[in-house]
Amino acid sequence: MIMVAARKPLSRTPPVAAPRDGDAPDEMAPVFDAVARYFALLAEPTRLAILHAICQDELAVGDIVRSTGATQSNVSRHLSLLHAAGVVSRRRDGASIRYRVADPMFVEICRTVCVRIAGRIDAQAPLKAELMEFARG
Repeated sequence: MIMVAARKPLSRTPPVAAPRDGDAPDEMAPVFDAVARYFALLAEPTRLAILHAICQDELAVGDIVRSTGATQSNVSRHLSLLHAAGVVSRRRDGASIRYRVADPMFVEICRTVCVRIAGRIDAQAPLKAELMEFARG
């Protein structure tokens, strides 16, 4: 009979970067968690479309719905997440609520990534033209 040594289960905790001089390893964990949540907002195409729609001007929810082609409930849900994260701000304008980008760095990150991706796409592709238009703002 062959005996197999038991293995320790793999940890699901992501590795933490090596500490810099003077930093304890656990000191950076909350920062990394916050950055991961921030970038997770970019991981949803509808949120990117919403940001694209409002990066130049504030818009009412109905205008964002028309611009993105998403449903009103879907747009509202994503706007709520973006607002809670501090990426967008909102103000009441009569009976409607208007949204605008509150964190210009967020739009800059999106533009930078779009330019990078557009550079990898064939120059004749319609997608590249759309990405470049977004990147130019």
